[in-house]
Amino acid sequence: MQQGMLFHALDNPGSGLYVNQISVAVEQLDPARLQAAWAQVVARHATLRSGFLWQGGLRQPLQVVQRQVPAEVRVIEGETDVIAFAERDRAAGFDLARPPLQRMSLLALGEGRWQLVWTMHHLVTDGWSGAQLIKEVLQVYAGERLPAPVARYADYIAWLQRQDGDAAEAFWRQRLAGLDEPCLLADSLPRPAEGSGHGVTYSHYDAAETERLRVFARQQRVTLNTLLQGAWLLLLQRYTGKQRVTFGATVAGRPTSLAGA
Repeated sequence: MQQGMLFHALDNPGSGLYVNQISVAVEQLDPARLQAAWAQVVARHATLRSGFLWQGGLRQPLQVVQRQVPAEVRVIEGETDVIAFAERDRAAGFDLARPPLQRMSLLALGEGRWQLVWTMHHLVTDGWSGAQLIKEVLQVYAGERLPAPVARYADYIAWLQRQDGDAAEAFWRQRLAGLDEPCLLADSLPRPAEGSGHGVTYSHYDAAETERLRVFARQQRVTLNTLLQGAWLLLLQRYTGKQRVTFGATVAGRPTSLAGA
């Protein structure tokens, strides 16, 4: 997954692909204590001190961990347009070969009010680990002592390298043997005259509609997730005209066979 994100980031320079950001308002914060907590947690996790090398004819990219990286919480005075600052910080991006691939900023808004803006590259953190990171920062900020890490990121890399790639390929070739070609929804829709793009559509369900879906899912002995995926499959059938359709779904899974995952 990381190699895929690195490829797309390098293939689309300046696009901001996989640059994520969290911006939250906080009050009565002690910047010095936050700085100390942030530095301790960055030193604790190798992935937060990582950069990526791909130049010089490497057969595959490498994730390189530095012993030390800057772990500064920038305190910014006089910046009142939080949205404009966040947009500029995100647009600045990162040099993927030079860690840290994240920035923590505190905008002083006066009267004990602050805006915390955390900009990071998805190559080094995801939703689960990001939540764990913030939890640890808050624990250290509160004066708690963190337990020793259960596992290292290198353990996960080693686990990945032990997996049987040939067996995985054979499994998926068998599962997908009934498909003649990729199942692409885009092929059934009008193409734009030039270029490409993306859009977002929001659907809102009130409490009654949501409960109706929950009741139906319980009757069918499936989860709401399975119900929605089934609806998506039916839509793909209708639009592509194919009897057998397939799609991919991203999951935030962790291997149960790896301690501390």
